[in-house]
Amino acid sequence: MRVLHFVTGGFSGATKVAVDLIAAHNQIEANESLLVLRCKKTTTTEKLEELERKKINYQVITGITHLATIYQLKKLCDQWQPDILVAHGFPEHLLGRHAGLLAKVPHLIQVEHNSKERYTPWKLYQTRKLSKSTARIVAVSEGVAQVLSEQGLHAPIQAIPNGIDTTRFGGVNFAPVNERSHDLIMVGRYAKSKDHVTLIEALNQLKQKGINPTLTLVGSGRKRYQKEVHDLVARYELQEQVNFIEYSSEVEKLLLQHKVFVMSSRFEGLNLAVLEAMASGCIVVGSTAMGVKELIDDKKDGFLFPVGAATELANIIATVLSNPSNYQALATAAREKVLVHYDKKQVTQAYYQLFQNLLTSC
Repeated sequence: MRVLHFVTGGFSGATKVAVDLIAAHNQIEANESLLVLRCKKTTTTEKLEELERKKINYQVITGITHLATIYQLKKLCDQWQPDILVAHGFPEHLLGRHAGLLAKVPHLIQVEHNSKERYTPWKLYQTRKLSKSTARIVAVSEGVAQVLSEQGLHAPIQAIPNGIDTTRFGGVNFAPVNERSHDLIMVGRYAKSKDHVTLIEALNQLKQKGINPTLTLVGSGRKRYQKEVHDLVARYELQEQVNFIEYSSEVEKLLLQHKVFVMSSRFEGLNLAVLEAMASGCIVVGSTAMGVKELIDDKKDGFLFPVGAATELANIIATVLSNPSNYQALATAAREKVLVHYDKKQVTQAYYQLFQNLLTSC
């Protein structure tokens, strides 16, 4: 079985899912996978070297124009002859399926990683038309599946929730939250949808009350929005509290050093960083955005605050940091939830079964 995964080279959550699937499926005899990345500004040598260390077979193709991307991917499919082409995320699922059709790939799969995308009428027309030639549409959460069901698509829709490597995140001997040296952390690319601004506003409100927690922001992304966040930190004179990390291959170690993980997104598909933080024993505070709220049971294994509500977020942070040990039970419950429901072994097995079903149904 030869499976080609086409995804953004921006190394977003979608890229991470594709890499995890390939790494797992490579362990299965007679299975061969290829990762194809659409080149972005954030497709750096450092990130590609990480793929090589994981022994991921990959190719990078142009992202200059959509037509050029389709042409190069079609040519690659002609050469590699995949049985299945899995196109992850928007607009890659459009470009990938166009190329797959031109190359006569037997089975096309769309994987939708987000609950809200920039579908113009033309792109919505394309995805509806392409769905007629698509074997299966995979949604990364039940919420995303519901959004897709309202698009008038023709292919069967299947929800396969994302998962994480629970052996990498958390491990067995990690410190309770009250013994961790750092306060707050958020892991996420710079985009308005992630809403770092609300977190910075909350941090400033805490500062006005004499509460000065440390915050680590891990991620890269849109430079304009990244500058906006940096400028806001400078305006509020929070530089001594905020540590910016552009990229880290050791996020699991950073999470273990922090008491509280915050995800302030406005919308998601299903947020992997939240799951990683839960597995790492952090106290998780998330917005009520789709793709975040379904992971957190408010006040039982984490905390929820309304999207964009900096004051409510600040109040939760202040309460938790006043005595973190009071909320250790929530962190413990969150880790147990991830171990039971969101281990990536379950995810990779579900995808492999899907691939097998498509091939045997011919």
